[in-house]
Amino acid sequence: MKDQTPAAPAVTERQVADQLVQLLSELLELEHDLIDREVPLSAYGIDSMTSTWLSGELGERCGVEVDRAVLLDRPSVVEVAEDVVAALARTRHETPADPADVITNSPSVQPS
Repeated sequence: MKDQTPAAPAVTERQVADQLVQLLSELLELEHDLIDREVPLSAYGIDSMTSTWLSGELGERCGVEVDRAVLLDRPSVVEVAEDVVAALARTRHETPADPADVITNSPSVQPS
């Protein structure tokens, strides 16, 4: 018999992107609307040091572990959000293939 436990609500790319924009806004002391979701994060000065903080905070807000390499390898807010949501989906269905992927299940992002 299959487990009938209801699935956790899906986290959307928009929700993850909103959280990342909020974090960037706090870090850079910029208004949310000044952060372009399509612009490379490096244009905002995100480097290995700041990506460590951002990945920890984003992971905490999204309820997953986010490897900082995701923030360095994927240039924009939109692309980071795509990666985080894809990794969340994998954790719901199987064990991640890559330890750099999201590796924990916790409460999901709250809509903003």
